[in-house]
Amino acid sequence: MKKNYKVIIIGAGPAGLAAARALKDAGVQDLLLIERESQAGGVPRHCQHPTFGLLTYFRPMKGNTWIKKILQPVKEIPLRTDTTVISIRPGGFVDISSDNGLETLQAKRVIIATGVRETPRHARLISGLRPQGVLTAGALQQFIYLRKLKPGNRSVIVGSELVSFSALWTLYRAGIKPVALVDEHPRPVAFRLSTLLAHLLRVPVHFNTRVSHICGSERVEGMDITDKHGKTLRLDCDSVIFTGKFVGEYTLILKSHLQHDKKTGRPLFDQHGCCSDRDFYAVGNMTHPADMGDQCYQEGLQVGKAVALALQEEQPTQTDNPVLPIEHQDIIRMSAPAVIRLGGEDKTTTLNIRVSRPVSGEVVVRDGQRELYRRRHRCMPERRILLKNINITHLTSDSTLSISIE
Repeated sequence: MKKNYKVIIIGAGPAGLAAARALKDAGVQDLLLIERESQAGGVPRHCQHPTFGLLTYFRPMKGNTWIKKILQPVKEIPLRTDTTVISIRPGGFVDISSDNGLETLQAKRVIIATGVRETPRHARLISGLRPQGVLTAGALQQFIYLRKLKPGNRSVIVGSELVSFSALWTLYRAGIKPVALVDEHPRPVAFRLSTLLAHLLRVPVHFNTRVSHICGSERVEGMDITDKHGKTLRLDCDSVIFTGKFVGEYTLILKSHLQHDKKTGRPLFDQHGCCSDRDFYAVGNMTHPADMGDQCYQEGLQVGKAVALALQEEQPTQTDNPVLPIEHQDIIRMSAPAVIRLGGEDKTTTLNIRVSRPVSGEVVVRDGQRELYRRRHRCMPERRILLKNINITHLTSDSTLSISIE
């Protein structure tokens, strides 16, 4: 079986598929897509809400329909499914595990597009035993849309992100009674109008409320929720759906030689997706948990083009230039990219940031005392905040690039 490739793409979700398409369109051959699940497409293939396709095809589509569309341009690219990448090493080496056993592959460039996962119950430190009926929104959608199974008959949704309301719609369509929607924040993390869906379906919404205990030993029998005043209420349910609080799938990064953020595990990558080892690139939601599928697809196209350009150069490219780290206040959880590559042809760049709590104010990007960007933003946790058209032409290795909210 073939062992050497021009480019190996780890993850066949929207970002990985887009990178593959861009490479193919640029004339790069000898590509390989690796996917640990049985099919390509990632999370959108089991999403039935029509929020996909607006950026790629300019019309709304259901997730599975959109995935079929974006798979068409890359259907001739080799794809290895049910294959897990267990490590990445210098030199473009990729160690994989599949039904064929352990293998080592090598590529001139490796694109990591491993996506995100939702924070499950145990990471939220919620008391109780481990009864059946506790799952995430992603697992719920797989149960209902792929396996045609119901995880319960009376469900409580925890969270108020867009995915939370998607889970609410999934329950409704499957004939499962949504008992309540519970969230610790004072308002929905998604747009306020999202709560209209809950009201239309007559689902009680509890803000400023946390899950304090899950009842049951073999099966969920109920759950206790506690509001900000300390009042506890028992909800009668047989399943609990934890939604959102996405974290990147960083397992490969943490075990690798690539430089990464010690707190989060995110790789340090530049405005083209290039990591600390220029043979490796990062793209998609693993770099900024979590954006819409269309947005990740557009980003994948850009990173694919950057990799194609790097492969065309016989001499060292701008990926050998020094990088400038981006500093930020504690309230800002992350920025994507994490560093700026100096000395290239880029005149401007866009930063994608996240905050840890709701805040409104002017977001300012500075090079020392010089302002590069200032604009007022209303920032919410888990929500995409774009700082566009930041001039980077005058940045040097002596610059200090920082982001603050004033």
